[in-house]
Amino acid sequence: MLVVTPARFLETRQPSWTRLETLVATAGRRGAFALTEAELHELTRLYPSVAVDVARARLYGLDAKTLQRINRLAIAAHGMLYRRPSRRPLAATWRFFSQDYPVLFRRLWPYVALSVSLFIIAGLGSYVCVLARPATAYAFVPAGLDVPDGGSDVSERDISERFRQIPHPPLAAGVLSNNISVAFMAFALGITAGIGTCWVVLVNAAMLGAFAAHFANHGLSYPLLCFILPHGLLEIMAILIAAAAGFRLGLSLAIPGALTRKASLRAGAAQAALLVAGTIPMFCVAGMIEGFVTPSGLPGGVKIAIGLSAGGLALLYLLLAGRGEPRSPSESVLPRFTTGAWT
Repeated sequence: MLVVTPARFLETRQPSWTRLETLVATAGRRGAFALTEAELHELTRLYPSVAVDVARARLYGLDAKTLQRINRLAIAAHGMLYRRPSRRPLAATWRFFSQDYPVLFRRLWPYVALSVSLFIIAGLGSYVCVLARPATAYAFVPAGLDVPDGGSDVSERDISERFRQIPHPPLAAGVLSNNISVAFMAFALGITAGIGTCWVVLVNAAMLGAFAAHFANHGLSYPLLCFILPHGLLEIMAILIAAAAGFRLGLSLAIPGALTRKASLRAGAAQAALLVAGTIPMFCVAGMIEGFVTPSGLPGGVKIAIGLSAGGLALLYLLLAGRGEPRSPSESVLPRFTTGAWT
């Protein structure tokens, strides 16, 4: 039987340590990604034995310098194999918007469909109601908002006058902050099991439908369209997506499925927060359009075309971006857990 002495141990294990040091040096700052497939297999084969050598070196009473060398080598190899790859902020942001966000949007399409359905039903309901009985328009307008009187003095100026009196940059900033606050409210009220989110969608849809019918009763549908559509299509899309996030949050609390209510809420909140975060660029673009295009002297047809183009591009992005892209779960920001509610 061969007795392993400290000298014999050093003689037999030195080549493995030297080779592992070479692999670690080759990898450098890029880590395991810098290695070839053959080198990576060699690294995974050498690491376990070197990790054991740390304990064996202590057992054989090797000198402190050798112990430090083996220990440092084992730590370096472990870090290369098991640490999560670091993500640069710009690269992570690009990945989120180019791949992860549209994938998340499509994954949560039932919640989007719910918010869109409520919006259409409430908007059409108030539109038909005001169209049939013009006086009911005031029932849908919150306190502080002005609906022009039903007399003959109602004109196109009533639609756009407030925009002609405010400088462009402050207008864009004000519109942006207001719309984000509405979206955040729709999202945050999801914690009420979605009831508060439902209220926000219904109130805003009914108000928009009432305004549309009110001006339609005075033959001003086209001017209203020229005023609302350039920025409004993107704004409405973003608010409805934020409402969908609120429903995701609320239903994860109300319908936890197979998970505990706490785990279901945690999963729903993670997905909902990401869904809301992705609407920020839409609000920014809509705010710029509302600040610079809506109050401009461009022909109405051009304004409508800009609004339809912006909304159409946003929809194509949400439906098509990220399809067929190779995705590594370790690099994705999307939550890996789901709930028993719609996922």
